[in-house]
Amino acid sequence: MTAEEFKRDILRLQPRLQRVAERIVGDPDSAADAVQEAVITLWEQRSSLKSQDLEKLAPTVVKRRSIDMMRKQHPTVPVDAETLMLTELPPDDQEERYQLARKLVDKLPKRQRDTILMKYENGLSIEEIEKATGMSSTHVYATLSRAYKTLREAIKQYKEEIS
Repeated sequence: MTAEEFKRDILRLQPRLQRVAERIVGDPDSAADAVQEAVITLWEQRSSLKSQDLEKLAPTVVKRRSIDMMRKQHPTVPVDAETLMLTELPPDDQEERYQLARKLVDKLPKRQRDTILMKYENGLSIEEIEKATGMSSTHVYATLSRAYKTLREAIKQYKEEIS
């Protein structure tokens, strides 16, 4: 793709790319920055791109740049499930905390519950869970992620009930 073709195509796509970025970052200025970074990335790859490739690839690159920007603004801190389940509960009774955590885990859907228990009670690695369940590693991670989300919501509800 020549520089002129790239310029023509990217200018035609720009309003669409701006909308994609704004939906993710919520701010027109930050969205424009994300689009600009994406265009720079695409420019560097222009020699291997065709017009139809650019049309398909550009929104994906903009989405990724926008998500990267959001992550930089709001860094996340990894929290393991066990710590999450025991957060802000009375520190004096370990057995009570364990029973509460176990009760919340028992309320999870079967696949999520089994995966959490394999990981934290049986101490299995992701690879071992894959073999035991027949799920792919991506599916194991997704299942654990859904379980953590459900547990966070259950803990939040529990805290509201005891307050």
